[in-house]
Amino acid sequence: MSVALSILDPSPVFEGRSAAQALDETRALAQAADALSYRSYWVQEHHNAASFAGSVPEVLMADLAARTSRIILGSGGIMLPNYSPLKVAEIGQALNALYPGRIEIGLGRATGADPRASAALLGPGAQTFPTMLRMAMDWWLDASGEQALEADHRAKGIAARPSGPRPDLWMLCSSSESAAFAGQMGLKLAFADFLAPEGAAAALAAYRQAFEPSPFAAQPYAAIGLVALAAETEAEAERLSATVKAWSLSRGAGLFRPYLTADAALAKLEEAPLEAPPNRAVIGRAETVAERLLEKAREAQANELFVLTIAESPEARIASYSLLDQAWKALS
Repeated sequence: MSVALSILDPSPVFEGRSAAQALDETRALAQAADALSYRSYWVQEHHNAASFAGSVPEVLMADLAARTSRIILGSGGIMLPNYSPLKVAEIGQALNALYPGRIEIGLGRATGADPRASAALLGPGAQTFPTMLRMAMDWWLDASGEQALEADHRAKGIAARPSGPRPDLWMLCSSSESAAFAGQMGLKLAFADFLAPEGAAAALAAYRQAFEPSPFAAQPYAAIGLVALAAETEAEAERLSATVKAWSLSRGAGLFRPYLTADAALAKLEEAPLEAPPNRAVIGRAETVAERLLEKAREAQANELFVLTIAESPEARIASYSLLDQAWKALS
């Protein structure tokens, strides 16, 4: 089975660098990816977290689409409980009208925020997600002309604008239960392995078993999001990976701090009173990373992998994705 490769980018903020610099680094990475073989480039939605600059994926997608020519731009994801379904449908319609065929929307059922920030966002909350998702799907089908709202539909007379072809639609998940729900809704699936390690195979199996064809997906299509980093040598990959290890240690204490450079992270890990959490990222020379990623994809029967790489500089991140791209093509 052929496995596609894509990029997931939360726009990480590093200590001593601003959020504006983090967004500029995302721009540089997207432009580099556009010249490589990656299928798509997804950005994320986080709130009240100093670690990430990505809080409005729809704005960032528009900016990146204007700076690239080939690669598909997506959201991993737009967190639906923070919005109205009509607003999300119109975001997707507007983006796809501006950049036809280059937009896909991944919807999440969480808020991407802590409880207080979630309340401040004034969204209806995750408990209404199934209804919100169905409404957004109905508006997209109506706007694209694929399936008009029925006469007795609660939204009849309200149209998502602009009308025209709709974006591709995905659902994000991190459990077998939400994966099965995505299958029942007939959507493409993106499973966050970095949130639920070792859960991909079971989740994707549940998704396929529950899948019902829909206008959004005629057959099951599932991707896995993983953390990975490639370098010229094993030693350099291990050194660079200290950045994520130190951040994971802080995250385990409930803190979303900016990321540290590799050397600062190594010093932090040495003085840490607690042992760093196990490193679940796929790290090493590009050939080794590519082989391990392909093995993970085949074990879970994934159609695609979304690779999330965080390193101390944009140059290191671009180098990692470039090396992986070369190794992946060699495997194919």
